[in-house]
Amino acid sequence: MVQFGLRSLGCLLLVAIASAGPRAGDGALAPDGKRGFGPEASLTETLAIVRATHEADQQFLKELDGLPSEVEVLSTAALERYRQRGYLKLVERSKEASLALVHAELKATLEHPFEALGDGARGELAAKLVCDVRLRLRARVLANLVLPTKELHNALAVLRGATNGLVLLSTADVRCIAVRADLAASELRALRSDLLALRQSGGEAEIDTRAQGLIDLVRASEGEPVRRAGLERELAELQALEDGMAASLFSERLRTEQHELFEWRQRLFEESVPLRDEALLWLPDGEQPSKPPRDVERLSKSERMRGAGARSFSALALDPLDVDACWVAAHSSDFIYGITESRTWYDRFLALRGIRAHDHRTYADRKLDAREREALDAVQRALLGPGSGQPTNPPVRGQ
Repeated sequence: MVQFGLRSLGCLLLVAIASAGPRAGDGALAPDGKRGFGPEASLTETLAIVRATHEADQQFLKELDGLPSEVEVLSTAALERYRQRGYLKLVERSKEASLALVHAELKATLEHPFEALGDGARGELAAKLVCDVRLRLRARVLANLVLPTKELHNALAVLRGATNGLVLLSTADVRCIAVRADLAASELRALRSDLLALRQSGGEAEIDTRAQGLIDLVRASEGEPVRRAGLERELAELQALEDGMAASLFSERLRTEQHELFEWRQRLFEESVPLRDEALLWLPDGEQPSKPPRDVERLSKSERMRGAGARSFSALALDPLDVDACWVAAHSSDFIYGITESRTWYDRFLALRGIRAHDHRTYADRKLDAREREALDAVQRALLGPGSGQPTNPPVRGQ
């Protein structure tokens, strides 16, 4: 099983490299044609970019770091429009208003539209929600926000951990991370463009007219089957309108044009996650996702640690950004080999959690969980010991 996963990753990575976009002069391009790390950059070249000793690299990293907040600003502006339209009245007063909660109301309404739209004044407001096609498109766009945000954060965190900490990466690791960082950045730029296009106001009169039509259908004097059928037809028309407009979204076009890259990333998760879950099951002293098999429970602690470690390394060979697999690799390595082997995995785990052992600001005001405390203690011990540091001289670009 593990061997098959590693072989198939090689094929998938070739697809990713072929699909990730061309090189332009000395600068690699991301899938959307903007500057990226590139799928063919060497380890030293990629880490030189992250060290940002050149102004162009500093600007590149600044733009990447700012992408999530730019999307957040646009989301906040959309929430204000929802407030003006009265949609926030659909959210429970005990909960803080958010786009996610409003979009959840849309989903709930569409799951049981006849009942939701028949609920008096609340139903009338829900009808406007359903007929607001820009809102529906915005919900569609933001449903894809979490993964690229996480991917970009994790990729940059690990690459920076290799320049200012104890994280060690292979060339294969860096190429996988670079492709994923470029894809995530392309996604976020596309989402930003979508939200900019959808922020245009207007169309309220049309929304109100369509919504009143839905309410009239629900309240008509015909029998319930007739009213339900009429409502179903109107909702199908709205869905067709949404789908037609969605085809022009930047994010939808990116997914179509770069479908091989998206499929590669999905298959990477499909192969790595089962290995990661197996590794967690084998840990003798961890929080397992489910009860381990009896033959695993009968093994000694040392045997289980070795088994957990082997499976975590296989998972990390596929997905070097998996925080749980990284934890298992660190914890099991520390038990079997000691801090010399475990420190790089502990530091990668901390990087993925947003903690840097040399920067007190990254953990001073947060309550560390047991894993974070163990990892931080281990890395700080390693930093105080001899021969624990990363090379401090930056590599020459292009090596």
